[in-house]
Amino acid sequence: MDRSVTHRAYVEMRAALISCQLPPGSRLNISQLQRDLGVSQAAVREGLSRLAAEELVTIERNSGFRAAPVSAEGYRELANACLTIELTLLDSSVKNGDYAWEGALLSSYHIASRILSEACDVPASMNSYVQHREQFHRTLFSCCDNKWLLWSWSLLYAQQLRYRQTFLQLAMFERGLHEDYRKFIDAIIERDVVKAATLWSETHHKVVDFIESNLEAPLPGKDGAAPRRRRRRTT
Repeated sequence: MDRSVTHRAYVEMRAALISCQLPPGSRLNISQLQRDLGVSQAAVREGLSRLAAEELVTIERNSGFRAAPVSAEGYRELANACLTIELTLLDSSVKNGDYAWEGALLSSYHIASRILSEACDVPASMNSYVQHREQFHRTLFSCCDNKWLLWSWSLLYAQQLRYRQTFLQLAMFERGLHEDYRKFIDAIIERDVVKAATLWSETHHKVVDFIESNLEAPLPGKDGAAPRRRRRRTT
């Protein structure tokens, strides 16, 4: 099996799950995914197995694969587990980061902020905002010297991204937190780890409270629909 094709299938299905193009809880039709992605069924199955290991997909006996559900139950536990790791990553990254890191962080924050404003007015920009927001986080934590913590955070953050895609109102809420994020960035530049951690935690809990109170909002996309993509030939 062509490993590059298998990896592409995994990457595209992962993106579709995180963006909720494959709606949470929906059954995943392997034949449909094969046609949409233009790859073999074997590549789809292997990709889904990898995604099951990340708990983005569930395996049901005699029923195949299903997109992992999203619900209010257990969400705060997931969010707080992510925060626990983030605070350690933040401490390490701030202590190890240099001026080049500061510049990259300011740049990624600026781009994410601008795209956030667009996403509030043009919903089609939401996917772009989520991608740039993730890039901001990866830049923020990139100077941490513990690869296992970074790997663990990446798995947890992917789960949280699925909740972020469920409604536009979150983008509007986060736009109202501009001053909170600005103070956080200032604390980072000042290398005030204690202040930065406090501000990060406060903002985290504001967002978690908002998401929990809105988890009943409808998910985007049609139930059970597979992501529609231009068909490609397998090489």
